[in-house]
Amino acid sequence: MNPSCCNTPGLGVQQLPPTASVPAGGSITLSCIFHNRNQTGTQVTWARGSREAVVLDPAHPFYQGRLAQSQRHQQGRAEATVTLSELMERDSGLYHCYITYPQGEQAKGTGTTLTVMGRAVAEIPAGCKRALVPNVGVSGQKPAGLRVSQEPGSLNATAGENMTLSCTFQNRHGSRAKVLWLRGSAEDLELDSNHPFYRGRLRVSSLDENRQGKATLTLAELQERDSALYQCCIKLDRGETGMGGGTELRVKRRNQSATGGRELCRDSGPLFHRAVISLSLVVLFSLGIILSLRPWNGVPVDPAVGAGSKPPPAPGLVTLI
Repeated sequence: MNPSCCNTPGLGVQQLPPTASVPAGGSITLSCIFHNRNQTGTQVTWARGSREAVVLDPAHPFYQGRLAQSQRHQQGRAEATVTLSELMERDSGLYHCYITYPQGEQAKGTGTTLTVMGRAVAEIPAGCKRALVPNVGVSGQKPAGLRVSQEPGSLNATAGENMTLSCTFQNRHGSRAKVLWLRGSAEDLELDSNHPFYRGRLRVSSLDENRQGKATLTLAELQERDSALYQCCIKLDRGETGMGGGTELRVKRRNQSATGGRELCRDSGPLFHRAVISLSLVVLFSLGIILSLRPWNGVPVDPAVGAGSKPPPAPGLVTLI
């Protein structure tokens, strides 16, 4: 987006607040108030940066799940807001709203300078920058650097489950190893157990395990938002650095029992077996009743005596009871 656009006179846009300082992990809401004669067809875009404005995209891995936008109209005026949550230092910058009217006219907000205080995400070593360390496949290797193998290459999971990723590397001298886990393909975003999104869900391997050439990451209670590319970055005290080839994680929504559809299909096998067993028991029970009512062929039937009864003794014979 071109920051020099939107100089149409008479279309002033008030943006609030002009400046904001927020601690890492917090949230911020920016608003723009503008004239809107036609409530339909007006588009509002939020962007960050002064020289090259970058549009805030809710689907981008860096903003996914952290960005919410709204717009309301009242008596010829409109207010557009954007809320950015789980703030990191990297969110610091200059933000503008851009208004595009149906007639093609454009206007820009006065801007908000956001400063995020604290360090929710640690600085990533230069050797771990993905632009400098191209990898293909499961094994990643920086030229003349540390060779790292990462498993699995891809993983499918269901929301609510746990997943564990592992990286192995050569550490013959038992050097101290710094292990970073990165998320996303275009953004170098480090997973931090202190970040609000990961707090209580993230567990990494111990220093002793790292000295043995093993690094693991366990992420609990998975959410759909966790779907992304994950890579490990290993940096030894001896100066060697290497990255894993990455794991593509796809988290599917948990089947809802209230809807019944897919979950019923999944359980159709056991239900069918239970139905067959129940029907068989009913048939056997009915057959038993029918057989119990039929006369026994080994006993003669005398209409005068009744079916199934013993005949009266012949004359001169005594029956012992």
